[in-house]
Amino acid sequence: MRKIPDMSRDNFTIPWELDFSNNLIQEVTQFPLLPNMVNLIFRRNNINKLSDEAFKNLPDLKILILQNNNLTVDSLNENVFKGKYNDSFLEPLALEELDLSYNQISSFKSHTLKHLPYLKRLFLSHNPITDISWAMGAAINELHNLRELDLSQTGLNRLPNHFLTDLRNLQVLTLAENRFTTVPSEINYARNLVHLNLNANPIVSIMTGDFQAGLSTLQELQMCAMPDLRNVGAQAFSSLSSLKVLQLSDNPLLSVIDRKAFYPVMDDKLALQEIHIQNNNLMALPEDLVPWLRLKYVDIQNNPWNCDCHFKWVATKLIPDLEAKNPDRTLSIICAEPIEDRGMPVSDLLNHSINFECMAPHPFVNNEGRYGALIVSTIVVGVILMLTGTLIFSYVLFKRTRNGQMFGDTIKYRRAHNEDEEATSQTVHS
Repeated sequence: MRKIPDMSRDNFTIPWELDFSNNLIQEVTQFPLLPNMVNLIFRRNNINKLSDEAFKNLPDLKILILQNNNLTVDSLNENVFKGKYNDSFLEPLALEELDLSYNQISSFKSHTLKHLPYLKRLFLSHNPITDISWAMGAAINELHNLRELDLSQTGLNRLPNHFLTDLRNLQVLTLAENRFTTVPSEINYARNLVHLNLNANPIVSIMTGDFQAGLSTLQELQMCAMPDLRNVGAQAFSSLSSLKVLQLSDNPLLSVIDRKAFYPVMDDKLALQEIHIQNNNLMALPEDLVPWLRLKYVDIQNNPWNCDCHFKWVATKLIPDLEAKNPDRTLSIICAEPIEDRGMPVSDLLNHSINFECMAPHPFVNNEGRYGALIVSTIVVGVILMLTGTLIFSYVLFKRTRNGQMFGDTIKYRRAHNEDEEATSQTVHS
């Protein structure tokens, strides 16, 4: 078993860092007194044990990186990050950033992080957490100054109730590459959140109420590379009054963004400055979705646009504005429909004598109600004709039966004068 080397140094007058990356260290033992060391890095080792009070003699340590090791829940306890005693009280570590990503941590024990009151950034990505236990939630909630929390690719499909309630200074939350099928409701309790990353989760829809008034401080939302995302509903973003950047790109099934996704926020109240919706499956783009010409950055490239009359505004208004602001974002705005325009840049259609036509939809498709009435009328007429024919047939049948004509004419029996003789009766069939 290899340990870190014994180091002693008396006079450190400027901030410095110590990097042990790419070694075979298995245990981190207690450091000697090393003033002004601000960064300590242990990337890509085999560390599975951290000694109690391992870092207490590093009074100026700001960043500790233990990324890509073999740390587990048993490698961490409340004594590992304990600071130095000064007379009768404990001096906590000055640590502001702790990177534990790419380890084997499934949970925390209670109070594991209690001696890190100044911690602002905690990175736990690529650990097999799968579910945040009560103890782990309690340990993280003791970090009252936490600004950034990264839980990406940890196998989560939910956040426990009240998990984010006490993290009142949290500004950046990364939940990318997990198993959320809906937007986790717990995020709405992160009252000061500025940046939210939900990339690469199997969320199917973004609907009214997913983002609530508690997220009024959110400025950037990332929902990209989501394999199952199909639609954005009405009022999906209506509560995000401070949203400046919307990243909604690279979603292969996303085909609908409701024109009222930001409703009822008025254009002059909308803070949005950037919208990224490239590389989706969008065919139509509502002109009244956002104040497009006021935005600083727009990317709608690489979507299968239907260049009908409803899309003409893109060629006449939006593309000229993009060419003035971000000309490289107009190169791949290409028509997919109608078939005769497939592969043609939208801006080139303006030079054609016949362009941006609205073709009649398929007669069997109920297109926004235009053919619904016709279909219903046809069905009603058909039913009336069928009932009328049935009634006429029934009446004729009744008359024929009454007149004895259904099965032929019958000759009635009658008694002859001679009672011994009986008239025979026979039926004549027609």
